[in-house]
Amino acid sequence: MLIFFSQEKTDLPDHYRDLFEVRHFNDFSDWGKNRVNSSAFIIVGKDQQYSSSLLRKIRRDDEVFASLCFAADPVAPFDNFLLDGQLPQPPALLEAVNQVEDLLKSLKSNDTYITHQGRLIKYLWLRPNFIIQSHHDWQHPRFYRYPLLEALSQDGSDSFEWLRNLANNKIIEASAMIDRQRECAYCRSAHLSFVDICPNCLSIDIKQQASLHCFTCGCVDVQDKFMHSGTLVCPKCHTHLRHIGSDYDRPIENYRCQSCSQTFIEGDVQVRCAMCEKEMQPSELILNEIHSWRLSDKGRTIAFRGEVFDLSSGFDQLDFISRELFIHDLDWMMVTSRRYPNVHFSLFGIYFANLPDLVELFNHARLLQMLESFAQRLRSLLRTPDLSTRTAENMLWLLLPSTDEQGLSGFQKRIESSMNALLEESEYKLDFRFIGISSQNISAKENAPLLLARLAGELL
Repeated sequence: MLIFFSQEKTDLPDHYRDLFEVRHFNDFSDWGKNRVNSSAFIIVGKDQQYSSSLLRKIRRDDEVFASLCFAADPVAPFDNFLLDGQLPQPPALLEAVNQVEDLLKSLKSNDTYITHQGRLIKYLWLRPNFIIQSHHDWQHPRFYRYPLLEALSQDGSDSFEWLRNLANNKIIEASAMIDRQRECAYCRSAHLSFVDICPNCLSIDIKQQASLHCFTCGCVDVQDKFMHSGTLVCPKCHTHLRHIGSDYDRPIENYRCQSCSQTFIEGDVQVRCAMCEKEMQPSELILNEIHSWRLSDKGRTIAFRGEVFDLSSGFDQLDFISRELFIHDLDWMMVTSRRYPNVHFSLFGIYFANLPDLVELFNHARLLQMLESFAQRLRSLLRTPDLSTRTAENMLWLLLPSTDEQGLSGFQKRIESSMNALLEESEYKLDFRFIGISSQNISAKENAPLLLARLAGELL
């Protein structure tokens, strides 16, 4: 069945009715009163606001977010990313509908799609070879937006952070690089102003002007001060300067500060953010690469086999870094602490022994809520320099800089107290195990991979 949206008293051509049953509605709320099952949604109308509103409601709906959706008339550029294209001819439309219905039959475990990550997997699975494209919007703080991610997100998550988590979990993979840009270190805005300033007093009042250097007395000043009755005369020693290279030359300092009179070759560069108005050095800017993305093999496996992706997503707010980067930083901390005995750090592991069993026994949505609650409590205990990673679905690692043995003991007590309080509120008997080690107790013969393997073995 085709669900046909239109504000006007129009109808789809008869050749669509030859292949499909068609139902007409004025608005999404009208359809929502009885929620007739549909093979595809068709939007007809030249009012782009009407089309935009319908598209967003469809993509945010818990049941039909992944449905095929076509428009008979042009829509706004941003909304094109939420469509499956312009309305095709009936045979092509029937082929697309049949393909989606076949793919729907192969999807496993509907509980996988209770989170916005799972919703994205389902959306991409039903559209083989689909590419998540970015939309360039100069009014947006970061210049780029991902319309599909914004539409599927249930909590207004930042699209770039969401993409980073998906990429770290290898759910999606980069298809092509679109752009590379620098962003504010404070608010991640790409609206930046680059200003030349005086390297001495940091004033912006600098000017490029020709200067001369008198060889007789060493005076360096602007060229205008050497001009006297059409000849060049040093303003300090009054020597007539006739031959460049023997009497005078031009210094390489071509800039002069109007505030402190300092001369220099070129000014320093200061960056100003147009959004938060913070100032910073160019080296402090954050590099952001803009890619298009597609579903990875792991993402397709999750859709096909019904693996419960949303349990992993319960920890996404911890901002995991990749396992490789975590091992690199741990190795660096180990080398540093051995070279400088006053530098301390600790490594802390959290293992959920029976998590795979609970996944099979209990409702995924409620279990996910408990894991998200734990992640929130854990995040409140972490400091900005602390790093975290996940080496398995049920194995988390924390790297705690400037934390000695006493600090590690206090941290573990707070974690245990938080976890025990959480278990009192839940019907799940989650078997959690902790292990920690401070830098003072790490063998000089161990490296980061060996240390992680040894501690993980003690937890199993």
